[in-house]
Amino acid sequence: MRRLLRTLIALLVLGLIVVVSKGGLLRRTTTTSSTTSEPPISTCLTSQIHGQWVDGSAGAGTAYAWITLTNSGTTCALPTWLNLAMGTDPNSTSDQFARVPDLAELTRPDGSPITKPDHGVTLAAQETATVALSFTNRSGCDMATTVTISWLVGGNRQELPVPAAYLVTQCSGPSAFVSPVFL
Repeated sequence: MRRLLRTLIALLVLGLIVVVSKGGLLRRTTTTSSTTSEPPISTCLTSQIHGQWVDGSAGAGTAYAWITLTNSGTTCALPTWLNLAMGTDPNSTSDQFARVPDLAELTRPDGSPITKPDHGVTLAAQETATVALSFTNRSGCDMATTVTISWLVGGNRQELPVPAAYLVTQCSGPSAFVSPVFL
């Protein structure tokens, strides 16, 4: 019995030595997880966006056009809605384009429907987004040769003047509409 007890103790001690030597008893185990998160995408600056007027159609006193916005810099995001004003004074409330109340009133250049993105659009370098416009095309209304697009980056307003291919006009009230930005 004594011999059996000594053998058991010897085996126990030997087992403890093996465990301790491998670090299993005193080693703290930590779990590490590696997650890769992509850096946040910054809002586009006007210094990296080029705007270009694209002619549309006209009829019954209303003209339709598009403005394409091409990113010449690193990947950035544009908000869902941009502010547009006729002329170069984006503060002139009488010359503001209103958000189109029904997206079916405006289309993409190919005539297909516009869908509103949930969180704006992300533009990679050289990628293009577009906004659709409708406005009065009657004589005797306020006229402008430029449309100024603006949006906020932090607390700073970005302003991007885009020369119009023809006179942009608006008469008495909100007759100028803009779509959300779309790819």
